[in-house]
Order: sequence, then structure tokens, then C-alpha cells
Amino acid sequence: MTSPSSPPRNLRERKRQRARDEIYTAALDLLAERPFDEVTIDEICERAEVGRASFFRIYGAKAGLLLEFNHRLARDAREAMAAQPSASAVERLRVVQRTLVTGWTATGPALREMLRAFLAEAGPALFSAAGDAPAHPELLSLVAEIVEEGQRAGELDTRLEPGFASWLVVTGMATATGRWVVGQNETGLEKATEDVLEVLLGGLARF
Repeated sequence: MTSPSSPPRNLRERKRQRARDEIYTAALDLLAERPFDEVTIDEICERAEVGRASFFRIYGAKAGLLLEFNHRLARDAREAMAAQPSASAVERLRVVQRTLVTGWTATGPALREMLRAFLAEAGPALFSAAGDAPAHPELLSLVAEIVEEGQRAGELDTRLEPGFASWLVVTGMATATGRWVVGQNETGLEKATEDVLEVLLGGLARF
């Protein structure tokens, strides 16, 4: 599973990060024991030994736990790309895809149950990268950066604005992930996300 966030610099940030990690861990532990809709915020706070105010300040709602997972995926992808400084834009997009696959296939039933519950309630809106509160803000930003740099370097076609290209990539891979989690994806997560990315690269990449 994705690793905790890097330690913040000052004491206040470290305390907030510690509470964030403890809440996230407690929630996953409880979700491993009981279905998503049976786990309450009060129980999560009790297990994490934090107040309700801290939970709402950090996560806002139980849906924020999934946003935290997406945040960690984006961070892991950035770290993986940092280890390959000379990688092309296309190669870096594939790093994002592989990071998503690794992150989700390493999860246990708790996070998948959370996602299934969210999908049942929100449907496709959960995976929409559009709107004021997208489910994947850091992934969107990361992919947009890759596309913009690739366009400047002449590696990627410039007909699509970076933000829109990012929306296509992230939404496509997130939709494939959602179908995989609910059992509607017969090809497996790796193959499905690879196919999505390759189709999009067919319109973005300059060969």
C-alpha cells in the first residue's frame, strides 16, 4: 500500500500529519472488520485517539479517506519519476499508470469496500476529474505537468490543453479502476489501465 506522507517541517505540521496518518490507519483497520456503512466517524476517532473536530478538519467526511489514498498515489508517482530524471513524458505517464496499479492491487478489502460504497452512492461522479472538487486533484496536477513539459519538449501533441489531456488520462484510468473494483473489468487492472493510456497516447504522442 502507499506509504505515509513525508514528515512535515514544523511541529504543528508534524502533529497534523501524525493525526492524519492515525485516522487513516484506524479507518482502514475498522473497515477490515466491518462494512463501510457500519463504521462511524466516532469509532474511527476513538480508534485513532483523536477528537471528531480533528477528523472533520483533516478529512471533512469519510469520503476524504479515499482522497487521502489518491493523494498518496500521486506522491508515490512523483517519487518514482524522481528516480528516473531523464524519462520522457510518455515514460512518465506510464510510471503514473504503473503506480496506480501497484497501489490498488496492494490494497486489502477495506479500501475496495470503501470505493464500492462510494460508487454505489455517487456513481461516475466520484471518478469525474471535472468540477470544483475532483476526486484526484494531485493526480490531475501531476499528469498536467507531465503533458505540459512533454508538449514544450516536442514529445506530445499540442492540440490538447494540458489540463484537458490530464482530465482524459486520469478519468480514463480511474474509470478502469472503478470497474475493476466492482468486478466489471474482465481483463485485469494492469491491462485495462495500459489499454486506456495507450489509446490516449495514440492521440497525444508524436512518433
